[in-house]
Amino acid sequence: MFIPKNKNMPYIDIDVDVDEFLYACSRRDIKELIQALVENEHLPKEVLNKNGDVKEDLVRRGRGEDDFSDKLEQLKTKYYSLTQEEEEFFDKLFKRYL
Repeated sequence: MFIPKNKNMPYIDIDVDVDEFLYACSRRDIKELIQALVENEHLPKEVLNKNGDVKEDLVRRGRGEDDFSDKLEQLKTKYYSLTQEEEEFFDKLFKRYL
């Protein structure tokens, strides 16, 4: 439930499954959420470091991120099994994101 501090803002009530929401969040999203919770006094300021960033040991990766990393680890042992087409696919992916 979002209760605005500004009296001119409308009241918003949205039903969101917390587990689904957190599963869909990236590490950056989680850090932003923690910072917002600190700003709104739902969490103590001690969860932030002296620069105002979330202490890294408090942020765990989401299930989706863990699954992705695990699959990448398994995939890297299959390099010699890749077809030329699959190698080209990964080359395009690397160029796009790295």
